[in-house]
Amino acid sequence: MRKMIWFTVVSIIVMVFAVPVILALGLTMVPLNTQPGYDPNIRVSIYRDRIFVQKFTSNTASLTALGLSIRNPNLKNKTSIILNLQDLEGNIVRSVAISGMNLEDGSFTKFIFEPIPDSFGKEYLFTISSPGAGPEETIEVFIIDPEESSGITEYSYMGETYSGGTPIVVYKSPENKLSVVKSIYSNWLSRLILGRSQKSL
Repeated sequence: MRKMIWFTVVSIIVMVFAVPVILALGLTMVPLNTQPGYDPNIRVSIYRDRIFVQKFTSNTASLTALGLSIRNPNLKNKTSIILNLQDLEGNIVRSVAISGMNLEDGSFTKFIFEPIPDSFGKEYLFTISSPGAGPEETIEVFIIDPEESSGITEYSYMGETYSGGTPIVVYKSPENKLSVVKSIYSNWLSRLILGRSQKSL
């Protein structure tokens, strides 16, 4: 009976420490921020030549994806939704297209592309368009004020420029997966120690 208890305890400890390593080694991208909160009533429509353009500053090297929430009212948009990532001179750095058929209304959507190694500190523009969509097939993105942690600065819509933008999550490709494992353990231990210190107060 005692051996069974020890076996169970050891197995649990091994799982607690081994599972994060296994998961971390399988990671292809890591989020740098949580999605900022937004008012669902503040949004702009995108279809045909109504293109949404946002400027943001990349806070990481190896930028590999942008995530944002997109409305697809009544799931009517079934055409291509295109994200073009550009430098400030207008050169397309990366381009991703998804189908509106796979876009649930209000779903959080990731636009994943090949990592950009030297992206840290650089300003980019990304455009979201759905040129094949008509007014009845509109998609919508939400709008917030400027947000430092995700690099949001300004956006343009229908020829006008405004402060803020759509709330995005920035993802990077982990350059060293062992550092990700180390980060997981350090965060886990710091929370464990912090939790114990708070209990002792």
